[in-house]
Amino acid sequence: MTSKRDEHDRQLRCAIVGCGKVAAKHLKAIRHLDKTLRLAGLVDTRPEAARSLLAQAGIREPVPVFAALDLLLEAEKPDLVAITTPSGTHYRLARQALLAGAHVLVEKPLTLSLDEADDLLALAAERRLQIAVGHIYRFFPLVQDLAADLAAGKLGRVLYGSVAVRWGHDQAYYDAASWRGTWEQDGGALMNQSIHALDLMMFLLGGKVVAATGQIGQLAHRMEAEDFGLATLKLDNGTYCLLEGTTATDPKRPEASFTVFADNGEVRAGLYAGKPYVRVRDRAGHDLTGRYWRRFLWQTWRKGGLRALARLGNPHSGIYADLARAIRTSRPPLADGKSGRDAVATVLAIYSAAKSGQTARCPQDADPLESMRGFFKEP
Repeated sequence: MTSKRDEHDRQLRCAIVGCGKVAAKHLKAIRHLDKTLRLAGLVDTRPEAARSLLAQAGIREPVPVFAALDLLLEAEKPDLVAITTPSGTHYRLARQALLAGAHVLVEKPLTLSLDEADDLLALAAERRLQIAVGHIYRFFPLVQDLAADLAAGKLGRVLYGSVAVRWGHDQAYYDAASWRGTWEQDGGALMNQSIHALDLMMFLLGGKVVAATGQIGQLAHRMEAEDFGLATLKLDNGTYCLLEGTTATDPKRPEASFTVFADNGEVRAGLYAGKPYVRVRDRAGHDLTGRYWRRFLWQTWRKGGLRALARLGNPHSGIYADLARAIRTSRPPLADGKSGRDAVATVLAIYSAAKSGQTARCPQDADPLESMRGFFKEP
């Protein structure tokens, strides 16, 4: 007979659905957390992609590979299913996993409509299962400490924030897969490339979007959706956010920048050409960044030593560790399904505002993504 302690201490059996580029980061996280997680199988319609993923990771032990999720669920009965497939498939696959009794980790965005998101959240609650969304920016170094201090008023009252995502892609990126840049399966620069950063800004600003204005355009690509978007967002706590998202910039210099202004200081952070940066200053101009780094590194060392420090380069390790704790303690993960729904609702509201030319209420005016079909019509 298995005791509660044995159940708590055993490894969680994890499966990955979709063996593309991002799946390598999921696999790395599972291997980082080998005392907590174990790879139970891979799913891909192209078995050679799964085998290539295993070879690149240097995994020689046999791992079951399946051409469809239902086959894996029947054969392996995993505790956790990670979904890294195109956005338009997330809802169907996540629902299938939840119905089989598995917790799920869904890459962004959670779904492409609020009805689908609400169905997943209700199903997970009914079956006492966890949903996490792959908003990995919440697990970048310093982010959680900064969010806690902003919420506690350590830099004074938060006023507003701005975020710019200039994640350039050439035309070949969109041409390489028929689903990319489509309204039915993907969305454009806001839904695909910018939703990570948008989620982080809501986390730092500590509120939910209640109103949005927006414009979208096609500047440099042949595609169905937008490669450029601008939005102004009003949050329920009285703060504001400015959002810029585009894939029309230089692919060799991807950039995501974040700024939060408070009445007694500011936070500037981001990624530029693969290099992260953070600056925290008070209103007098004093640099507080070093204090945050010292505290963060000491806390990380105390919790896990060298292994924990080594995991910092792969934020997916953080999201998996947090989800494993959530599963074992029955508390929501940091990047939970509700926050994933909020991010989707915000992007959909921006699209609705762009379509109507008026301010959109969020989430009331968050129409399904497919309602944007035909927005960019030939003159």
